[in-house]
Amino acid sequence: MNSEVIKNFYSELGFPGPYVWEDIQFYEQEGIHNIYLREIDQHLQDGTDILDVGCGTGLVSNLFASRYNSNFTALDFSNSVDYARKFAKTNNIDNVKWIKQDFLKFNTKQKYDTIICCGVLHHIPNYKEALEKIKYLLKPSGQLLLALYNPWGKFLKRYFTIQYHSPILFKDQELNPFELSFTYKQTLQMCSDLQFEAVVPSCRNRFVDLHALFNNQNGGLALYVFRK
Repeated sequence: MNSEVIKNFYSELGFPGPYVWEDIQFYEQEGIHNIYLREIDQHLQDGTDILDVGCGTGLVSNLFASRYNSNFTALDFSNSVDYARKFAKTNNIDNVKWIKQDFLKFNTKQKYDTIICCGVLHHIPNYKEALEKIKYLLKPSGQLLLALYNPWGKFLKRYFTIQYHSPILFKDQELNPFELSFTYKQTLQMCSDLQFEAVVPSCRNRFVDLHALFNNQNGGLALYVFRK
């Protein structure tokens, strides 16, 4: 698969979509209810270096940069990062460095305390190379927050029509030009050189594949936490 095709698709789509400052405030005032964002929030802290690989329109980086006094680097190869950068400037979020570049071409000597890669690796044809680069960029004892599709999350789509929450989510799930998916066992094997800490949604960090079966709106997305 040509990466330009994938880049053009997500430049046009602008995933995860537009948002406004009131959306950020909602999380501050009402708490973070989204299971994936809540898990990320539990693993962040002030005074750290954080890399968001495949930031899209920047919701994750802008949300958490407004919550934590840390240094964020957010990278995406699509034009979606332009929206993220503009939002940050408009709302005085000044602790994010925005980079529009293919991650595999990203050159840096910096290492990171936390790397967030949510819903991205399974859209990268050279995912093995990308994952090794992510591991390399982690500091000793650094943590990886990695969210991946699960094949069981796609299973029921063969038999039932899914009612997606938004047209953007529909296009991301149904029309994207390239995607992979990974079982719980496959994910642990890919990251066997890291220490596995947690995964959501799950039952006591097990039965991830079963949970994915009923999480088909998000492709069975599961967020794994690993430590170097």
